Amino acid sequence: MNRSLILSNFRAEFRRKNASYKKEAATLRWVRRFLDELSISHSSQIRLWHFDYFISNLKEEQVSFDELLLARSSIRFLFEKVLDHKPNANTQAEQFNQAPGSFRITA
Repeated sequence: MNRSLILSNFRAEFRRKNASYKKEAATLRWVRRFLDELSISHSSQIRLWHFDYFISNLKEEQVSFDELLLARSSIRFLFEKVLDHKPNANTQAEQFNQAPGSFRITA
């Protein structure tokens, strides 16, 4: 899905949460910044490591803690609800260590 469709789907999913307009505008600003800084124009270009990279860059810029939490939750919402990815280390490790069509039994 292209960039405009990503943003449109993000708005639709966010409005399903019945959040306020101000909250929607703030989270949408972070998603746009995420897409702009990483030059992402299509959802196929987004990787799980982009999430960590973007957040670590914000920490280096010394963004306030509240803004950092808002950015983190906005991008996480994008990954989980719009793109159906799970942005955490366990998911990445499972993707690389697991062969397609197999399952893992844990004790």
